[in-house]
Amino acid sequence: MATMITSECINCGACEPECPNNAISQGEEIYVIDPLLCTECVGFHDYEACAAVCPVDCCVTDPNNGESEEVLIERARALHADVTFGENFESRFRKGAGQPAAAAATPPPAAEPKAVPTPAPASPTVEAKPPPPPPPASAPKVEQRKTPPQPRPAEPPRGEKRFPGELPASFQETLSRIGKGGSLSGPQARSLVCLLQPLLGGLPHQGKADLERAVGNPYFFSVVGSTGLNILANMLLYPLAVMVLAAALAGLDVLFSQRINLFILMGLCLGFIEGVYRLRDGVFHTKPADEMVFGAAIYGLPLYYALEPLIARQTGLIRRLPIPVDGFYDKGFVEKMERERRYGNVYTVQDWGDAYFVHLEFPRKVPEIGLPIREKLPDEMPDYDYDLTLKDGHFIVKGRCADERVRKISSSVGAFPPEFTTVIPLRDKVEVFLHRVENKHLEVLLLKEGRAKAPGSSGL
Repeated sequence: MATMITSECINCGACEPECPNNAISQGEEIYVIDPLLCTECVGFHDYEACAAVCPVDCCVTDPNNGESEEVLIERARALHADVTFGENFESRFRKGAGQPAAAAATPPPAAEPKAVPTPAPASPTVEAKPPPPPPPASAPKVEQRKTPPQPRPAEPPRGEKRFPGELPASFQETLSRIGKGGSLSGPQARSLVCLLQPLLGGLPHQGKADLERAVGNPYFFSVVGSTGLNILANMLLYPLAVMVLAAALAGLDVLFSQRINLFILMGLCLGFIEGVYRLRDGVFHTKPADEMVFGAAIYGLPLYYALEPLIARQTGLIRRLPIPVDGFYDKGFVEKMERERRYGNVYTVQDWGDAYFVHLEFPRKVPEIGLPIREKLPDEMPDYDYDLTLKDGHFIVKGRCADERVRKISSSVGAFPPEFTTVIPLRDKVEVFLHRVENKHLEVLLLKEGRAKAPGSSGL
């Protein structure tokens, strides 16, 4: 491991999510690199990702600890047994490795010129005749090798894809037959949750998102709607709470005096300031509602801890989405959630009893880089190609950016791998699955053992 983090580290945390081996962690004072996990990004990039994103250039070479490319790639293979590293793997040690191979191929023709010089002085005209046959044979070969890269801009395969172990059935029909289950999906429970929206809207963002997923109908409960109702309700609740507090401290007489107006104003100001803070993503950063994180009310966190067991039981949620936090990147700031999509980390897993439901998001935006080629690329990320596999109790999703124009800039962007592999462990045995992809969202139904053969499941 020839990379270390110096004492100039400012604890920004930009390097931690970039490491493909999870070798970087928060130390007692600064971030540190585990030498047993670090591969200097060999096998993944032709540069060191931590150094590429560090704003203060404190990820530097350790002069007292150097390792060869062979040692590093073997470590990468041991750490990522599910990844196949070919002969032309990415490495900062082998930039331009393709030229030596071409040079190695040229020695055989070099032997021919040595035999040609002897007849050359005798008849120059005759020498010109023999060469024409070999050059046309070799020239087209060289041109044929150069022509394939030009039609490379290839779009990923369109239409419906099928994989081994996938049922030849309608995804939507199977989804309706499986059903989420859970008491919150019933009409009475939904109505109760709908009436409690002004209170439940005070929960943290993740709790509201879990609850919305459990209810399964935004008309009964949604993160945006419940948060808005809760902010309005707090404009009444907080003044009342301040009035009760004033009466407890100064006596009931304060409720019938002019001083009570001051306490009411204090409650209104508290509710207004809290509401603006909870909506700060939209107010100050002008983010759309589907990208905003709606914070909790003052009492939201205790309320969440009280309701968390119930919500978790009703949603069957096994894996949540990562929290979207802005991180430092190159010449500015970029949304961390989009970076996580490029690594295949933005997915959820739910246990619906008879099946697992996996929802994964593909990348949406092409990264901004300071190269002229970026101006020729679209802002929206082209559709990813993908492969799905059930293997040894795991569900494996392999995503790949199939547009070669976009893949070319991946070597220039520290947080942009051209492909990813996501391995999802499953607690119960799964027999078959179905999937669909719409608007860069992958949804997968993993039917548990016996579900496809269960009575009443005909057509699955």
